[in-house]
Amino acid sequence: MTRMQTFPASFHRLIPLIVVLALVTAGTGLFSQGGQGPYTFQTLHGQRVEMDGRGVYARDSLLAGAGFRGADAVTLFVSLPLLVFFYRLARRGSHNAPVALTGILFYFLYNSASMTFSASFNALFLVYTALFSASFFAVVLALTSLDASALAQRVQPGFPHRGLAIFLFVAGFGTMLVWTSELLPPLLSGTAPEVLGPYTTLFTHGLDLAVIVPTTVLTGILLLQRKPPGYLLAAPLLILISLVGVVVIAQTVSQTLAGLIFPIGVYIGLVGTWIVLGAFAVGLTVVFFRNLSAGR
Repeated sequence: MTRMQTFPASFHRLIPLIVVLALVTAGTGLFSQGGQGPYTFQTLHGQRVEMDGRGVYARDSLLAGAGFRGADAVTLFVSLPLLVFFYRLARRGSHNAPVALTGILFYFLYNSASMTFSASFNALFLVYTALFSASFFAVVLALTSLDASALAQRVQPGFPHRGLAIFLFVAGFGTMLVWTSELLPPLLSGTAPEVLGPYTTLFTHGLDLAVIVPTTVLTGILLLQRKPPGYLLAAPLLILISLVGVVVIAQTVSQTLAGLIFPIGVYIGLVGTWIVLGAFAVGLTVVFFRNLSAGR
């Protein structure tokens, strides 16, 4: 078996940059105060929306602003420590750490893209953009530096190809079902989705449907076919789904503290779906790495 390739020098310069930029964006987002507080805003579609009115999220809806703060908390207290931890393990020669590190970088790419294109324009826009750029190129360098064939050779006979593939199919098509259930009724009736709020489009829905869903389903197919790229993408996707589950919990807590109470169906159908997927993803991530032999 061939040892995984090491990351290039440019990759090692990007990691500290991502750490600093994420500290700035998440720290400012979570702890910035000031502003007039919640107020009501009429959207372009004539809807009345309660706005956050505080800190850097003053011009975001209360729903989104509280959600962003929940994600900021996860970035600061979960994702950043994991990024530093797995980066250090990778530098020390761990064979599993580079794959896990790539999964953490998937989270930073996903989250920074969301902040760049979803959050209302604020003083951190260029910082969001810089973090998005750094995360994007770090993911590209990681995926192109890792040896998928070497990883595939480490897979043990009992590796749960079918189980992982089924989960990825459920995660992919489940995401598509959840988002289209929010989009199709207003599209068919010619109205604006309720979740649109003060924004002009739904970036997260578009990103997930255009990129995340196809990638997840394709990875499941590659796993069933025992193709090396399937192993390379599976663990990072599982880690991303795991962290999204944590983010959903933090967002729900933050939104509740902000005074937002949702119908029980939302907690069960929407919030519960992401949390259950995240919990399964955590367990399957452990299973994935336990079924890899020690590299040489």
